[in-house]
Amino acid sequence: MKPKHVLQYIHQHFKVKLIATLSVIIIVCSLVTGYVSYRIYLNLFETEISKQYLNTSEQSIGQIGSKIQDMYRITDFIFFHPLVEQIVQNMHAEPAAGESKAFKTYLLERDLSDILLPLKNETQQIRALYIVDLEGNNYYFSHTNPSFQITFPDFYTKVKSGLKSTQAEIVWQRMKIPDFSEPSGEKSSLVAARLLKSTKQQTVYGMLILIIDESFLEDPMKPLMAGRTTGAYLYDQYNQLLYSREPDSKEAFIPQWENREGTFIQRNHGNEYLFVKSKYEPRSFTLVSGISLADIKAKGRRVYQVAIISGLVSVLLMAVSVSFFSGRLLKPLHMLVKGMQQLRKGNLQVEIVTTSKDEFAFLAESFNTMVANIQSLIQEVYVSKLSEKEAELKALQAQLNPHFLHNALNSIYWKIILLYDDAETASLVTSLSELLKYSLASISTPSTLQDELAQVRNYITIQEARHGENLYVHIEVEEELTDYRMQRLLLQPIVENVFVHAFRDQTDNKRLMIRAYRHEANMHIEIEDNGCGIHPDTIRTLQEDQTIYDPQRERESIGVRNVMRRIDLVHGGEPYKLEIKGLEQGTLMRLILPCEARHAVKGVTLDESNSSG
Repeated sequence: MKPKHVLQYIHQHFKVKLIATLSVIIIVCSLVTGYVSYRIYLNLFETEISKQYLNTSEQSIGQIGSKIQDMYRITDFIFFHPLVEQIVQNMHAEPAAGESKAFKTYLLERDLSDILLPLKNETQQIRALYIVDLEGNNYYFSHTNPSFQITFPDFYTKVKSGLKSTQAEIVWQRMKIPDFSEPSGEKSSLVAARLLKSTKQQTVYGMLILIIDESFLEDPMKPLMAGRTTGAYLYDQYNQLLYSREPDSKEAFIPQWENREGTFIQRNHGNEYLFVKSKYEPRSFTLVSGISLADIKAKGRRVYQVAIISGLVSVLLMAVSVSFFSGRLLKPLHMLVKGMQQLRKGNLQVEIVTTSKDEFAFLAESFNTMVANIQSLIQEVYVSKLSEKEAELKALQAQLNPHFLHNALNSIYWKIILLYDDAETASLVTSLSELLKYSLASISTPSTLQDELAQVRNYITIQEARHGENLYVHIEVEEELTDYRMQRLLLQPIVENVFVHAFRDQTDNKRLMIRAYRHEANMHIEIEDNGCGIHPDTIRTLQEDQTIYDPQRERESIGVRNVMRRIDLVHGGEPYKLEIKGLEQGTLMRLILPCEARHAVKGVTLDESNSSG
């Protein structure tokens, strides 16, 4: 089967998609769980092994430190012994009268042997002990290995070249000692050298040299060589490698241990190694040793593999279980799918029989209800089509009526001018015709403040014919604002409210002021009257509830709400709004709109009234 057909088969069968989805979930969970378990296992073992290996290293460096302290104790005994200094100094003196130089040297060496031999025998690893003067002359030697082939002053010169300071402290070196008992002719040994100083004058008079077998340091380091170790490395007080033990495998390498504390991990040839660093503080000796983490990671990977295998077994068991139980559980779903296929073919008589009370039963009942509703809607659609045609004809007729009225007013205007020569009445007809024509345009048609004020003047012309000389209207506009854009029919509903409500019971001295000016970045338009005013509760209601719906069907409320709502919809609320303020006599309504210039034109200041003043 082609891959395309396999994907199509999976998309068309819910059971297969369910098995595939659950398989992916189980495998992903197994991968995540296995990886988390692997990391936890690895961290726990690394932490535990770090502690154990660090404890072993601390014990080893403690034993090494104890042995080094023994060497200091032995050399201190020689360094501060007054007879040793006296005997070495007498080596250069002339023999007494009647005494040969050889006999004198014999007596002095015997005295040194009586002092040093018991001390040397305390430590079996000391293979030889030498005391030499500043010229490298050997005044005393004692060794347990007669095969040593050491010559002075050459050996003294070699040891002296390795001294790091002139202080009277032990300087440790690892050197090849000539030894004819070894097949190679040399034996690797530890050499501890210490300058001998006079306790009174603090002058150097010789050197103490100890040759120590490597087993002196080998035994304490044996516990560190268990497992896949990279080796153990001992550094002296000058951070020079003094002694090392390395395995025969390829794991051995010297780590970068300086500026590290405690335990640290270092990579080498793609593998990770755990190193521990221990320090013997009294003598500043450092022990560094490490082991490979390959075995720990191998065990961790086995944990990961077990988790993956468990996930695959779970997927297999899940697939078998879903295949076995899905036939019965998904039977209602199959029936629903068949019913939908019949419905798509146009069979409206299909009905699904419910055999359970679960969610599938709800879907089947909903399907049966939907089919019944479709049948009812098909019956109703013919009636609704007829009604739509009738409504469309009425809408077309209603749309023609305002245009017919506008054309009729134009005809009346010319008849009044030509037949009756009545300019005043003709002016009223013209104003009404312009108002009607302006209102017929879509509410979204662009308009300017100048256009709005023109329609307000048309409306005022009509009202002046009614109110006569008792009406005073003053319109004042800043020049730059006349060509600024604004919504259609924002001013006319507010001005209309003034004549319908504010001047409703007022017979004379009716004053209407319209001002437009710029305040900061906004355009303010104020409509002020000296009418009867608006009750404070009504103002509060209008400002708090700006919906178009008015349960009392009051025209004043509808007009003001319409203006407020349109400003909010177009400009998005604050700071753009309609403010209503009650005056001592009358009302002040202030429109706050954005300044949106269309293009630069000259503005004018308008002043329209029926009286001067």
